[in-house]
Amino acid sequence: MRADTRTYALRWRVMRRRLFAAGLLAVLLPLPVQADPIDAYVAARDQAIAASLAAAKAGKADDPAVQKQEEASAAELARLLSVALGPLAFEGMGPPRYSLGTFAEDAATPTRRLDGLAFANADYSTRLVVTPEAVFTAWLAARAKDDGAPRALRSGLPTAVGTAEFFQNAIAGDGGYFQPYVALPVAASPGETALAVLGLQVDEPAGTTAPNEISILRIGNGRAVVGMTMAKLTIGPIPACEAVWTPYKVKADALARMLAKEKKPSANRQDEITRLASDGTDAYRACFAREAPKQAFFTAAVKAAEAFLALARGN
Repeated sequence: MRADTRTYALRWRVMRRRLFAAGLLAVLLPLPVQADPIDAYVAARDQAIAASLAAAKAGKADDPAVQKQEEASAAELARLLSVALGPLAFEGMGPPRYSLGTFAEDAATPTRRLDGLAFANADYSTRLVVTPEAVFTAWLAARAKDDGAPRALRSGLPTAVGTAEFFQNAIAGDGGYFQPYVALPVAASPGETALAVLGLQVDEPAGTTAPNEISILRIGNGRAVVGMTMAKLTIGPIPACEAVWTPYKVKADALARMLAKEKKPSANRQDEITRLASDGTDAYRACFAREAPKQAFFTAAVKAAEAFLALARGN
């Protein structure tokens, strides 16, 4: 064998050994672990919250540079959520935005709002917040530990959805808070959790004002969706509940007449009027929950809630 041929053969044997070793090493060594999209989102969100808290503690919450950074963080978090949630489309709803307007309540308290992608129709009468189920579960557990949180928040989803606190932090807008009045027995699809309530957005005791808004919670396919929509229902007076409300109203009106006659209005009397209005509203709402299923509007309310759930399942 010629010398150049022997040299070529030797080089080929060395190369084969190296290729074999490289291939074996590739089999033996673990492949790089890809970051879970939800974990990546949560890590980025927590980093944004920490930065916001630090800025607030330093007295720089209103600094334009800090606000600009928070806007950039919100845009990036929306992108990460879009990756984690996958394609989303809801009929009649505009493009999503990140649901958190701020990352901190104050220098010591992270935001209590549910973080997700927020959707709304043109007149804002229908709204949705969509988030990974794992993010929703962690959020609800945190809200159940808040100071003053009602026990219902940690007593299961049906009772949690029956609280004003749930919707106030999940989706409520700036026009007051959503007060649930009565649960609506909606049908869930296989593998889905679906809950709905009929209620009213309020910023003061509502008396006998009829509820006019439906709110839902849907969990399925790894996503949680919280929604609110205006309900076109014809709800007339319920005599039994009017009778419950009347004694409170009579007492409050009498106190208001006395207050009007006083040259120096009594703060205690004003507080008593407010208390009567609040207690009377609570009594009326409890009566409404008992009596509503017997009323003609109830079937229409359930159908409207199921139609809203169908929308919330997406396209």
